[in-house]
Amino acid sequence: MPDIPQLGPVALCTLIARDGQAMVDAYTGWLYQRVSSSGPMDADSAAALGYPQLEGNRQWLLANESGRQWLQILEFEEAVTRDSLNSFGWMALEVLVADADGLAEHLEQSPFEILRPPADLDVSDKIRAFQVRGPAGEILYLTQVSGEVPPFDLPVCTAPVDHLFIAVLSTPSREQSLAQYAAINGTAGLSFDTKITVVNQARGFDLDRRHPVATLQLAGQSLVEIDQIAETEPAPAGINSGMACVAFHCSGPAPAGTGRASQGALGGKLFSSHEGCAGEHFTLVYS
Repeated sequence: MPDIPQLGPVALCTLIARDGQAMVDAYTGWLYQRVSSSGPMDADSAAALGYPQLEGNRQWLLANESGRQWLQILEFEEAVTRDSLNSFGWMALEVLVADADGLAEHLEQSPFEILRPPADLDVSDKIRAFQVRGPAGEILYLTQVSGEVPPFDLPVCTAPVDHLFIAVLSTPSREQSLAQYAAINGTAGLSFDTKITVVNQARGFDLDRRHPVATLQLAGQSLVEIDQIAETEPAPAGINSGMACVAFHCSGPAPAGTGRASQGALGGKLFSSHEGCAGEHFTLVYS
């Protein structure tokens, strides 16, 4: 495989919420995001996300205090509640933050439920994180990076709550999911076993239990983390609330049959919509 990743960074993460305005208020009021644009979801954008049936629904595009647009909230009042810590699909957004301890204190009376307090990660004491559950059931790993963590290429924080830099997937097969993303990325991933304390706590496992995990380094100091957790259930049928789709920039050639977004967050870009081995929706955005 070539050494240069073809995927990355993350172009956009879409969250589906029954009450979109309440979700926007939570992210702007507590996580330092700003509304860049809002309005009905256009047909191209809905198709890019893999949810063409949500054309016309209300959506909001959010940016951090540095102006980086990275989060989209899409309203669907009939969304099915999903427990992402106990079902296959996108499990968590790992978001870069400037001060994990200070942010945890700030969120104590917020709509975000703190699941685990700030702690250094098992893989490195240069990474300090805590985990919260958001208003639509989405899980966020709010992560402070204080130095280099070889072999990973991690970003430098430029806003109090910056952007999604690691998309975390729960899958029935680490090998199968890693093979799918590695084939697109053009690089090999790294497989190992590690603790996932927030999952162990939520599932009633021993807190020191280790799980098969893989990471795939992407361009733009971003990654995909792939977690294989025993006794996990398929996601409920229908359109689920929470983390619905991750769009990745892709430097490879656009295949035949790609669409072109006319407006919205991906306006002017070629895209292709995909479903992964764990049932997750992801989009490739071509330059």
